[in-house]
Amino acid sequence: MTTSPLRDPAHELPPGTLSPDIALQLAREALVKHENANIRDQIAMYFAANDLQYALRTLIVALDAEAGR
Repeated sequence: MTTSPLRDPAHELPPGTLSPDIALQLAREALVKHENANIRDQIAMYFAANDLQYALRTLIVALDAEAGR
């Protein structure tokens, strides 16, 4: 039986970075959450824009970290 370390610096994402799979799931959930938001409702658009911006930025950071950028 071989053991492996709990922490592997070679495959570690930057602190606070999610894996691309989880970031993609969050982005999909944000889209579903706001898909029926009323364009004339300023508060709904504010929350949709914030959630979608967070999801997009999280996804970009996760993909950049995976690509080694």
